[in-house]
Order: sequence, then structure tokens, then C-alpha cells
Amino acid sequence: MYTDCKLVHADLSPYNLLWHNGSLHFIDLSQAVLTDHPSALSYLYRDCCTMEKFFKQKNLKNVVDPMSMFCNITGHTFKYDDETTFIREIEHLQRQDVHDFKHGNTASDYAFETSFNETLVVSSDEEDEEEEEGTGSRPNHDQLPTSTDS
Repeated sequence: MYTDCKLVHADLSPYNLLWHNGSLHFIDLSQAVLTDHPSALSYLYRDCCTMEKFFKQKNLKNVVDPMSMFCNITGHTFKYDDETTFIREIEHLQRQDVHDFKHGNTASDYAFETSFNETLVVSSDEEDEEEEEGTGSRPNHDQLPTSTDS
């Protein structure tokens, strides 16, 4: 799902997994986020922790720890000594991804948001120009008719 669909479930539980005809299927994707969402890596790690906890409770042997699971899924290879260091690395990656997005390096994945935000900026600029020229659609209160009845 992460690699092929570029999605993170973001609320994965054992109840969101179906095994059918030898294949695993993910369901209930309404809260899924794109892999470049600012919190996607944190959500993915949380999903990994949830799965590890479930399989350990079932007393399965050789359950992969969440940090290894995360690295296997994402392909990220960073050094960590413990979970705290691992989480800091995830947070660092997320901050870097947000920085890259703000500087236009991944905006194509958010085409709608980028276009929408640009439209808002253009619309605001056009409205400002119209107001300065006196051609805007907003009424100028100095030009409103006044009552002459006294």
C-alpha cells in the first residue's frame, strides 16, 4: 500500500485486514493519507506498533518489531539505538518533507491544494486591484445613496 498506492492507512488495526484467496487486503481507508502527508511517517509507525502488539498478543513467534517493519516498508535506513531515537529520526524526516513541500519540491503531489492556494492568492490580488480602481463588486459606502428625508 505504501509503495504501490502511496498511501498510509493511518488507523490500521487487525479489523482493517482481510485475508482472501491468499492475499492481504486493507479496508476502511477513509482516513488514509498520502505518503508525503506531513504526519504520514508517524501514522505509519503507529500502524506498525499496532500490528506488532496484535501479533504478539496472539503469541506468534518471530514477530517483526515496529522499527524494522517501518524500515522494511519505507526503505528508510537510519541509525537508531532505541525507540526514542527512532521516533526522533521519523520526526526529522517529516520536518524535512514539510520543508521540501513548502519550497516546491513535492508540490506536484498536492496539485489540488497548490492550485487552490494559488487561486486564493490571485483572487485576493484581483480584488485589491479592483478596489483600488473602484471597479470592485463590493459597494463603496461613499457612493451609496443617502436619504434626503429629514
